[in-house]
Amino acid sequence: MDSVKAIFFDLGDTLASTDPPYLHRIAQAMRESGLEISNKDFELEYAKADYKLFLKHKENRGLTPKDYRQWFLPLLYESLLPDQNVDKFRQQVRDSMSQIDFGRVALPGAVDLLDYLKSKGYILAIISNNDGRAEEKCEEVSIREYFDLILDSTKLDLIKPDSRIFNYALEELDLNSREAIHVGDMYGADVMGGMNAGLDVVWLNHRKIEGLSHPLIKEVSELAEIKDIF
Repeated sequence: MDSVKAIFFDLGDTLASTDPPYLHRIAQAMRESGLEISNKDFELEYAKADYKLFLKHKENRGLTPKDYRQWFLPLLYESLLPDQNVDKFRQQVRDSMSQIDFGRVALPGAVDLLDYLKSKGYILAIISNNDGRAEEKCEEVSIREYFDLILDSTKLDLIKPDSRIFNYALEELDLNSREAIHVGDMYGADVMGGMNAGLDVVWLNHRKIEGLSHPLIKEVSELAEIKDIF
């Protein structure tokens, strides 16, 4: 780790989340729309779709936010509701989601970890697939001050797992890929996306998803474990 100068973080479900969590809200909305699925099972299906999106991005040699919007939900629903017309169901899910109240919170251990890494002199950045409000969300959970750079896919028109968003961060901070590590919770977008850009990665597998692994991946289940890596 001697050559590492910067640590890139995903934001949603890595450093901050909602209460209830975003994926649990989707699962709840799906149950209210008639699909019997547990939060745990939905998390697994979402992770599988995220990895399928990475493979599709590799096949197509790139990914844009527009591609993401076109490709991700069909990949998710083809597993959840195979051979069905899901347009009506998707609308029901959206309507149900809009009725679920939530708050935004920093994840346990996030502030302590950021304090620790900042005290060690690391450059800290966020690379987030977000809706244009990543910086405001950091402010909302009181972690904005830690970051030298916050990249939001909507504002940049770049999106994980495409390597261009990771390369953009490296260029902005005048670093090469061996001088940064990316930390995130999504295996496709964060782990494989970061590795594809030449970065070392840490997978925050707090959902304890099995069946996805790689010998070069450092895997932790809690943010506090990342201290031991650095």
